[in-house]
Amino acid sequence: MLEAMKAIVVCDDGVSRRFLRRLFMNLKEIESVIEFDNPAHALAYARNNPVAFAVLGMKILEVDQFNLERELKELYPSVIVVYINPASYQVLETMQNRSDYCFMVSFDQADVLNLVRKTRKMSEGKAIRAVMFGRFQFFVRGQLVYFTNAKAKELLALCLDHRGGEVSMEEAVDKLWPNRVYDDKVKKLYRKAVTSLQSALREAGAEEIFITRRGACYVNIDEIDCDYYRFLENRNRKNCLYDGSYLFDYEWGEETLALLERIDADLQA
Repeated sequence: MLEAMKAIVVCDDGVSRRFLRRLFMNLKEIESVIEFDNPAHALAYARNNPVAFAVLGMKILEVDQFNLERELKELYPSVIVVYINPASYQVLETMQNRSDYCFMVSFDQADVLNLVRKTRKMSEGKAIRAVMFGRFQFFVRGQLVYFTNAKAKELLALCLDHRGGEVSMEEAVDKLWPNRVYDDKVKKLYRKAVTSLQSALREAGAEEIFITRRGACYVNIDEIDCDYYRFLENRNRKNCLYDGSYLFDYEWGEETLALLERIDADLQA
C-alpha cells in the first residue's frame, strides 16, 4: 500500500501543476505534495525529504541537465516516477525506456486517478527489492534493511548474485574470507553470518526468502524485485540504473560485472 507518501510535481505549466497538486492532496495515500517548476529545486527538496512518488512534465526534460529521474532513484530506489504529457502518443513511445510510467494526460480527474490506480497496483507487487547496481541495498516494503553483521549482508548479496542457485559453505568462505584457511574457525564465522542474516530478515519480515541446509544456502528469488535480474531478463535499460558498477563493495562481484559489460556493449553496438 502507498501509505503517507510524500509526492512532488515538477512541471513548467503552472495551471497543470496546481491541478495535479490539488487532486493528489485529496487522496488518502498522499501525505504531502510539493510542486516545482525547476528540476534543480525539486532535487534539493528530495535530498532532505524522502519522496515516494514523482510526477514529471515531459517538457522539464528540455532543461533537466542532470537527469532528475536518475537522481531520485539513486536517492530512493523504490520511488515511483511518472511522466505526464498532453501531446501525442507517438511522443510517449520514445519514453518507453524511462520511468515507471509514461502517461497521456488530458488533465481530467478520470485520467489522473487511473494513473494513481496503476501506481498503487505496482506498489502492491513484490514487497522485497534488491539493488545490486552500485552499492548493495536491500529493502522490505520500502524500508531499507540494516545488517549489524557486515558478512551477513555480503552473504545475502552472494546468494542474490547466484540468482537462486545454491551457495556452498566452501564458496561462501572463499568469497567472504578469501585470506582465511578453511578450518573450523572460519566455518564458525560462516555459521555466525548465516544466523545473523536469518535474524535480520526475520526482523524485517522476509525470513522466508533465505533457505539453508547442511553446508549450503540460497535465496528464493520469486519474491524479489531486483535491478540485476530485470536487466538480464529484458536485455535493455528499462527501469534500470546500470552505469557500469555492480556490487562495488565486494571484489568477487567483478566476475558478474564482466558479464554485464559484455551485455551492455552488445546493446550499444
